[in-house]
Amino acid sequence: MLVSALLTSLAINSGLCILFVVLYSILRKQPSNYEVYIPRLLAEGSSKRRSGFNLERLIPSPGWVRRAWKLSEEDRLSSSGLDAVVFMRIITFSLKVFVFAGIVGIFIILPVNCTGTAVDEIDFTDLSNNSLDVFSISNIKSGSQR
Repeated sequence: MLVSALLTSLAINSGLCILFVVLYSILRKQPSNYEVYIPRLLAEGSSKRRSGFNLERLIPSPGWVRRAWKLSEEDRLSSSGLDAVVFMRIITFSLKVFVFAGIVGIFIILPVNCTGTAVDEIDFTDLSNNSLDVFSISNIKSGSQR
């Protein structure tokens, strides 16, 4: 695996993630998008359209993320609906699975792969092409009990 390819992919995906969070943060504050982002509150009459220019609407603010995580399921159900509750359950379940898999991967699988002997000699002239092979299953010899 190429280290440069891994770092390039990480940079591109991180940049796109930041871009989408910033765009969402800006677009959700625009009065023309209220039907998309808060239709239930508009239908109940709890929220009114705010017209006129406001500079604060054009500045991205990440405060909505913190407020979304702090809500209880009952509050989320009453304000946003069942789909928001189910979505947050999926996100929290995914995070729990990722944490469990990360702990298993870092403390069990990674040491087993690193102590393998299939890639004893690393070619330092071609380090960028095979430097991550030590951490993968390709470092375990075929037929090994590991």
